[in-house]
Amino acid sequence: MAILKDTEREQLRQLVKACLLEISKLKIELKKCQDESSVKFKEQLDKNNQEIKEIRDILSKREEELKKLEVIIREKDAQIEENKKIKYYFNALTARPKKDLTSFQSQIYQLLNTDKNTVENHYQHIKDIGFTELSLDNLNSILRNLERKGYFKSYNEDGIVFWKKIEK
Repeated sequence: MAILKDTEREQLRQLVKACLLEISKLKIELKKCQDESSVKFKEQLDKNNQEIKEIRDILSKREEELKKLEVIIREKDAQIEENKKIKYYFNALTARPKKDLTSFQSQIYQLLNTDKNTVENHYQHIKDIGFTELSLDNLNSILRNLERKGYFKSYNEDGIVFWKKIEK
């Protein structure tokens, strides 16, 4: 192996030194880039977290609004159902009487439901509608008259009389 001359050795040493210096500069530059990247990353992360918080706040407000709207919808649905009942009762009260019934008998017939019930249940239903002056005895005799004319049928079960409306 040939022995290097001092000048070549010196040049090689300076070249190595220059390379080490360059590597050192690159390490410093790399560290700077990492630090800047880390800062930018943290800033972006903070920005993203802030946006997420704002979106959650908006969603929370929207959910509250939806709950309020659902309550309003339920109230309106209840009002609609009540109005439908009122319309049904109004139509029943203003309908032309059946040809073989008095106006009052026809109204009672129209207002009573088709379920099999006792006279007391039918009486409570009629009172809830607004016939507060009607007595239980009067309703009982109206039901007997309606049965005689074929509009109601009575059933005696275990000593209890049930009345069922017959659709005509």
